[in-house]
Amino acid sequence: MTRLTKRFRWSGALIITGILMGLIVSASCMVRWIASARGQINLAAGHPQAPDFPADFTWINTPVPLSFQHQLKGQVVLLDFWTYGCINCIHILPGLDDLQHHFAGQPFIIIGVHSAKFTNESTVNNIRQAVLRYNIHHPVIVDQHMRIWNEYGVDSWPTLVLVSASGHIVGSAEGEGNRRVLEKAIARTLRRDKANGTLAAAPLQLPREHAMITASGLLFPGKVLADPRGRRIFIADTDHHRIVIAGWPNAMGHARLLAVIGNGQAGAVNGPADKAEFRQPQGMALDGQTLYVADTNNHLIRAVNLHTLRVSTILGTGREVFDFSGGGVGTTQGINSPWALAARGHTLYIAMAGEHQIWKMNLQTRQASAFAGTGAEGLVNGPCATAELAQPSGLCLHHNHLYFADSENSAIRVINLQTRRVSTLVGHGLFTFGDRDGPARRALLQHPLGVAVLGRRLLVADTYNHKLRTINLYTHMVRTFVGTGQPGTGTPGGPLELYEPGGLSVADGWIFVADTDNQRILMINAKTKSWHELAIMGLTAPRSHRPHQKVRTIGAIAERAVTLTASSAITLQIHLKLPPQTHLTPGIPVTLRVTEGSHLLTEQSLDPRGHARINFVFRPRPDHIKLLTGSWHVGVFYTYCTDGHGSVCKPSHLRWVVPVALTAHGAHSVDLQP
Repeated sequence: MTRLTKRFRWSGALIITGILMGLIVSASCMVRWIASARGQINLAAGHPQAPDFPADFTWINTPVPLSFQHQLKGQVVLLDFWTYGCINCIHILPGLDDLQHHFAGQPFIIIGVHSAKFTNESTVNNIRQAVLRYNIHHPVIVDQHMRIWNEYGVDSWPTLVLVSASGHIVGSAEGEGNRRVLEKAIARTLRRDKANGTLAAAPLQLPREHAMITASGLLFPGKVLADPRGRRIFIADTDHHRIVIAGWPNAMGHARLLAVIGNGQAGAVNGPADKAEFRQPQGMALDGQTLYVADTNNHLIRAVNLHTLRVSTILGTGREVFDFSGGGVGTTQGINSPWALAARGHTLYIAMAGEHQIWKMNLQTRQASAFAGTGAEGLVNGPCATAELAQPSGLCLHHNHLYFADSENSAIRVINLQTRRVSTLVGHGLFTFGDRDGPARRALLQHPLGVAVLGRRLLVADTYNHKLRTINLYTHMVRTFVGTGQPGTGTPGGPLELYEPGGLSVADGWIFVADTDNQRILMINAKTKSWHELAIMGLTAPRSHRPHQKVRTIGAIAERAVTLTASSAITLQIHLKLPPQTHLTPGIPVTLRVTEGSHLLTEQSLDPRGHARINFVFRPRPDHIKLLTGSWHVGVFYTYCTDGHGSVCKPSHLRWVVPVALTAHGAHSVDLQP
């Protein structure tokens, strides 16, 4: 599907002289060039007409489908062919935002064409989650069966195609590093189209998706780290750009908030917890009273002093680089999308997803260098210096072995730290993936992001299969641990469902899971598989992520007093309020939080499967009867979308205040309506 090529390609109608520059790295999801454009770009008659979009394909971030014959007529359009698990596709998103901002007020629009690599990436619900996760502002069309990809002759991710205001293809560029040449090409196309009278008078204005809000107070949490000795849990609250520290949860999964590191703004600011800034942090490692953080989209490694809660930068320049050797020290050594960390002694191991390598850093000298992987993307075993990896995204240490989730290879691999050799436990290469248990040599995974040791087994976050899997380290048998293979939430007391789990941590007989697209952290009993959602009292979204003018809030609604049973489960029947011609967003859970004063009573997630009337089952503990009597504050968070092939989705929030008394013979349910 992807061709490894050394081209920076434009159509024959567009001539760019003096294009350099040289191949930096070949990869399955990109071919990267650093390019410059000099001289003239000539638009000639007869250059190809851009194929229009199929009328029945689904759109995100636009209320109506778009067409070159109608809405896009007169607009200069930049098409971004991408797939959401590709690190290089993620890398260019800030540059696309810069281009849209640079040409603000002009008839220029970016359109994402999502052409999936993995089966899981072809589902509309999952693409919508990715649009929200990466804060994509522009419209995105779901390219079913790669039809648009084939019509445009695309052969690598990411590929950018420029289309003139008259609907003709100007040219295309593959890979990263093309922002400047694209900016010049767009500017010239705008000038020429204005001169020949084909340019529209104004840009096309479209509404966009808004960030969701959830009862958990988390937004796409990527990784979790349990510290049983310190009795605390660290959470990378990735899309809130912060680290959450919670106390050790009780038997119901309830925990108290200890600290929040980061003010919620995306940035790279050091200093005290309330002033510090991260940019989509992921993996963490603990060394005494220092928490190391992979600040992924800042291309930095940060250190949090857990005594003072101050943040500092220990590695990285803050700019993405392609340095496949390293050897520099601290903030003079550039790095690329660190995704996971593991610490032992004075060594910090870093899964460098953006460079397809594992690095190591001496924590005393702060010198960092490549440890495994050449930088070429592939699956090649052998000595660390010649091995090939593909977007490593999870790490764990066990005895003399460093295990890692090699996500684009859909593989679990291991480095013998004594022999410095890489081998593969499960996985067959960049385009071999699936969902199959059995002997490791035959088993299949799909884009795993996390690993942890569970006794004699290796636990795997099989992300795109929505499962946790185990690999027996002695028999090499692969088994499904939890998960159905379909995204969902499960219901308390029943089987667990997951939605693209990304991070794992095992401690004291509990498995902690960053259930990323369900916006929650789970705790699973490693023996019984019983589970709870981690509920952190007092944790809310940062103010910068609570756009009240964009959130449809109904309440607070005072209900009449009710008397409920104290002897069995209570059902909260919730009727969601939806505007006309809208529907609940498929795949995004409805979340509930119930508090009484300063006490958290329950927090739950539920996949409503499209139903606007949902039931949350609450099982009060007998020893909490007195605690449960009083005024219950019920909050429900959900998201709805406009109907049709185009859709824009918005968050919504319902609130009630319900005076409650509990007796042995009270009602078993309460009906809450807007």
